[in-house]
Amino acid sequence: MEYVSRVPRPPLDGLIDDLYYLEGEPPYARLTLPPSPSALLIVNLEAPFRIRAGTDIETAEYADGCVVTMPTRAYEFGYPPGTRSVGGHFKPWGLAPFLPTPATELCDRPVTIEQVWGRPAIAELRDRLATAAGPHEMLTLLEEELMRRLCETPAWHWSAIRATSSRRPAERWRSAT
Repeated sequence: MEYVSRVPRPPLDGLIDDLYYLEGEPPYARLTLPPSPSALLIVNLEAPFRIRAGTDIETAEYADGCVVTMPTRAYEFGYPPGTRSVGGHFKPWGLAPFLPTPATELCDRPVTIEQVWGRPAIAELRDRLATAAGPHEMLTLLEEELMRRLCETPAWHWSAIRATSSRRPAERWRSAT
């Protein structure tokens, strides 16, 4: 399995821990991911993967990719026999500027990228990624797309994200109650 990772350039580095490329035969068919204070965005370029989230009994297929915001429950992630994807591991609340809805509304509910950005946008991005020369070019294309979307984020959105992410966990809990 090939895995390439890099930290994005500023200002994305304040929102994203790393961008990554993954291709090959996974060493396992299914992986249980624990609750996490971070979010995940995956653009899928091969056969659909499957996710069983929270208390769901059924698994759901994700052909174009998915967005997972700070899960409070473990979820099961199933790779196809051959996988190829590009994605990002986001800092707490780092995915918020890229979503059309508050990230909390998606908690414990993985959604397709099509549901988040729309079919034309993800189709075009997947086409560009699929024809890229290699992993490093693919990471650059994803970074450019995220940077473009970040520039479209309203200023008020930024101040809310900074205020929430700069508090210690206990302060966030007290302000929410």
